[in-house]
Amino acid sequence: MSADIVLTSEIFWQSALIAAVLDAGLIAIILRLITPDRFFHLRRPLIVSAGISWGVLGIFIVQSFWDDYYRYFYPGWMHGWGIILFGPAIGAVLATLFYWIARRFQSYPIPVFIILVGIEALLEHLMGIHSFKIMEIPMFQGVSLYSMLAFSIPEYIFYWCLIILAAFLVQQGCARIKGIPGIKPV
Repeated sequence: MSADIVLTSEIFWQSALIAAVLDAGLIAIILRLITPDRFFHLRRPLIVSAGISWGVLGIFIVQSFWDDYYRYFYPGWMHGWGIILFGPAIGAVLATLFYWIARRFQSYPIPVFIILVGIEALLEHLMGIHSFKIMEIPMFQGVSLYSMLAFSIPEYIFYWCLIILAAFLVQQGCARIKGIPGIKPV
């Protein structure tokens, strides 16, 4: 992160609003493309997409923000090889858990999945705030707790909406390769 960039509560509030608007669009697309029945066939592509996505994102953000953020609470080995293992593993585990719970809600699995993502974002950031003391990290000195938490939810929903769409596209691509007609939007 550049020394010229100063994080503030206003930046987090504005980012939360922008992310929420993007989320609304992505959720509308997902609900149009993926019926509950179609969602129940996304288990494997969802887990793979989550593992790959969180692996790539994890490597990128840890490498990009190590000095300004992650070095304050991650062990040194996470800067190198650790994130390569941790990112995909946590993505796959969370996808499996969210999918398993969302499947229990036959009529509304996608909204339940998205609600679970929001809860996980909030819990993860609360853990970071209370256990890892991330609010004491210099880059967050001008940021309120509430603005950070408000941003965390739509931020994670954005990531997971992209993962759901990637899983759907992988499923559609595999179906075409196998000669099965693609699923058209409802």
